[in-house]
Amino acid sequence: MGRRGYWWLLALATLLAAAGAWRWHRSIAVDAGTMAAGTVAVDGGDGGGLPRADAAAEGFERQPLELARAWATAKHARALLITRHGHLVSEQYDGIDADSLVDGGELADTLVQLAAAIAVAQNGQVAPPTAPADPAQLAAAIARASGRSYAQFLARNIWQPLNAAPAQWSAASMRARSSDWLRIADLLLYDGRFEGTQVVPAGWVQRLARPAAAVGAEPFADPSMYRLRGLGATRLWLSPHFELAILCVADAGEAPALAADETRLPNMVIRALRDRPGVSGTGLNDLVPGH
Repeated sequence: MGRRGYWWLLALATLLAAAGAWRWHRSIAVDAGTMAAGTVAVDGGDGGGLPRADAAAEGFERQPLELARAWATAKHARALLITRHGHLVSEQYDGIDADSLVDGGELADTLVQLAAAIAVAQNGQVAPPTAPADPAQLAAAIARASGRSYAQFLARNIWQPLNAAPAQWSAASMRARSSDWLRIADLLLYDGRFEGTQVVPAGWVQRLARPAAAVGAEPFADPSMYRLRGLGATRLWLSPHFELAILCVADAGEAPALAADETRLPNMVIRALRDRPGVSGTGLNDLVPGH
């Protein structure tokens, strides 16, 4: 994803002279659901589960996938969810459950950019700005352009079309279920579509800025893969080539290995695919480097 077109997102904020600052408070990774002061609900749909499929039917070999799941558990991941071709093929929790709300951290920054894309499409294109804008400016601009709060705009234009469960938003954070963050992953993998419905205007996802390179002992096994950082050690990995999304929820203090190496776990998952890139050998050390 190049930076071309990102200026259109910034333009909305410049046009409306949105001001103020959002300071993302990222000290809590998982919330049982209690709403803090200043937090508002983001209304969703019925929150039904994601479409599921057998991992083998989606091209995964059982043993290496189980090794990846076990490694994540051993490194104190609180949740690990994997989708391929839009189907949930693996879901595990440790200390939280499917209804726990996870602070998206920087994932919420991507979400506001997607919302801004919709707002720009609804309100017309404008000239590029002369200075960059941050997520706070974009959120404020969305509210001014739509006549709704950002939470209301998000609910109507993204959360409800995704049929996500109600979430929580404040100037400090955005909390949603793990599976609902994977609905956002679908938008990023499928050019703004979710289960065939165009939620974000086509072409906008490719215009978003690609995140900085991941930190890890080895490069991604799939060159198309990139990662988005959530709060703490939470990571969302996306592989457009394999139509694969991996969400690992973890606190940095509890899972330092997951925070320090952002390529090992996704590479283990990729190497569990029968149509993975060629690797030398099939021994345990190939599946679990450093074993």
